[in-house]
Amino acid sequence: MHETALIQNLIVVAQKTLEEHNVKRVNSVTLSVGKLSNAMPDALSFAFEAMTQRGSLKGAKLIMKEIPVTVCCLDCGAEYNPLNFPIICPKCNSIYYKITQGEDIFIESLDCEF
Repeated sequence: MHETALIQNLIVVAQKTLEEHNVKRVNSVTLSVGKLSNAMPDALSFAFEAMTQRGSLKGAKLIMKEIPVTVCCLDCGAEYNPLNFPIICPKCNSIYYKITQGEDIFIESLDCEF
């Protein structure tokens, strides 16, 4: 389950930020999750809850936002959000594309009390 490793890394990054800014309490962590990231939201939530029972993130709420898939057509340059596979450009019907968004997972924000 790679979700546990993802949350563990998220906690390490968040704790470094919290230490640098003398944060007293974290109310919530907003996590942006790409639709193609292969991360399961339920597993991320479970791992977050299990790994934040102690420490600076204790009691923090996890908020997840899904990042849609965006691709760029390699033939005509159109950017679009495909809804399903196969991915076909709606402008020129090309099947050649580059994924430009939707594979990442990152901390969007930390809601903290100082």
